[in-house]
Amino acid sequence: MSIQHTVSRFNTLLRREWMQHHRGWLAMVLLPPLIVLAVLPFGSVEIGTSELGRMPELAAMLAAMALVPAVVLGITVFSLLIQAPGLARRDVQDRSIEFWLSLPTSHSSSIGATVLMHLVLVPLFAVVAGAVLGVPIGIAVVWKGFGLDAALALPWGPLAATGAAGLARAMLGVLLACLWLVPLVLAVMAASAWLKRWGLPLLGLVLGIGHKALLTVYDNPVIGETLRDLFVNARLALVASPPPNRGGLAALAATLSEAPGWLMNDGLEALKNLGQPLFAVALAIGAVAFGLLVLRRSRSG
Repeated sequence: MSIQHTVSRFNTLLRREWMQHHRGWLAMVLLPPLIVLAVLPFGSVEIGTSELGRMPELAAMLAAMALVPAVVLGITVFSLLIQAPGLARRDVQDRSIEFWLSLPTSHSSSIGATVLMHLVLVPLFAVVAGAVLGVPIGIAVVWKGFGLDAALALPWGPLAATGAAGLARAMLGVLLACLWLVPLVLAVMAASAWLKRWGLPLLGLVLGIGHKALLTVYDNPVIGETLRDLFVNARLALVASPPPNRGGLAALAATLSEAPGWLMNDGLEALKNLGQPLFAVALAIGAVAFGLLVLRRSRSG
């Protein structure tokens, strides 16, 4: 089978996931910011200038541009993680496995498309949608709190550069965070595929007992420290270094031009963070868990 045919069939699997779930994903990603945008004209916005410093309008705009994609991403990730344990046995439960087994595609491609769409592409879509909708929400907040003239007077050139750099950095961060957390998510999916509803609690029990036993008998906290380090590195994938401005919101105007450079350097720091043995271990565990998912799918037919 040629590479072109393999890629084409994989794209078909991705489109299948989108066609089956896109209504729920669109509602999950778009409804919260659209509701905020619809309610803002009828609400009141009170912003204390004494707390925000000399340029409260700029602070309000930047806050919206940062918070809206962060909140949308948080809602999306939370929802997807709740659904993740059931993804591995979804096709078996609704008997669509019979249809997929009849197609000229591999089990690894079917599972890979599901994992890629649900756990990578949808969070990336959430970040992009949140960043796009954060701009009109920020404009509405500034307009409501300070008037139309204040909104029009914002430094739109630096804001656009910062927004574009921030979106690129956020997308890179989401991708890297997914790589750091892939062993945990795939392990949960594999446990759920093999043990059904008992998979998640049993996996947690095994990890908990294993951590306690190693710590008590050998004074080795490797399991607990590994889990902690995975989450720490996932957080660092999103923000790896402190921002250039530590003087509060009052100094935003002076440091806005530095933001794109800081975001680029922060992304490089996150990439450098991949060069540690723990990342290789995480990918290896993820590969084993993925192999268990493929094996379980192959036995379902």
